Amino acid sequence: MSKDRRSRPKADGGINVEALLTRPKKIAIVALGASMMAFVRECMSDKYYEDPFDEVWTLNRGIRGFQHDKLFIMDDFKWIENRSPSYAKWIKAHDRPIFTSTAYPDYPTAIEYPLSDVIETITDDIFCVNTVAYMLAYAIHIRVKTVTIYGADFVYPNGNTSEFGGQAVAYLCGMMRHFELVHRIPQESTLLYANKCKVDPQTGQISRPLYGWHRKDEMAEKAAKEEKIEKERKASLKGKK
Repeated sequence: MSKDRRSRPKADGGINVEALLTRPKKIAIVALGASMMAFVRECMSDKYYEDPFDEVWTLNRGIRGFQHDKLFIMDDFKWIENRSPSYAKWIKAHDRPIFTSTAYPDYPTAIEYPLSDVIETITDDIFCVNTVAYMLAYAIHIRVKTVTIYGADFVYPNGNTSEFGGQAVAYLCGMMRHFELVHRIPQESTLLYANKCKVDPQTGQISRPLYGWHRKDEMAEKAAKEEKIEKERKASLKGKK
């Protein structure tokens, strides 16, 4: 990685500096996967009105989908201009801080992502693979106490296909414990197998099925079915006598 790409962002005394100085304690990262709908539902619940997030961060075309405090678009804006001029116009006219790879002067609210500082905190460039990972790494860097991650699903329910970058996000979720931070994931999401979580009827706690132990349950269920069939067979034979 070149020295220029690791350089610290320039401060101009405006919105760019203010965005770097905020230190929210409780945020929502809202990506664009299916479990983003959990964010929509929670935002309309009484709980959200009573205890809202300090900040909501979204990415890319979430610019039009969600009310937010920070936007992350790591793709180069000039590249976006070539591919989707209408999208670029929305970015240029946006009134919220936009963290990005290169802060061009004609995008007034753009701020260069503080790459060198975040790498120093994470001690690895593992997060430099997709936008959700950049967002979560920055949240760790500024020590956000609780991060709820919506719409960052990566693995589809059937488990046969996955999107690039999920391993980096999972790695960063684990790293949060090192910094005594907390991540929350809606049960609809496949991130960290949250969709596999169930309430244990004996303990009342939410947990994932234990691989290996689930075979014991399968065998117990099989034995119960065989016992039922055998009882029905014997009852049938008695009826014929």
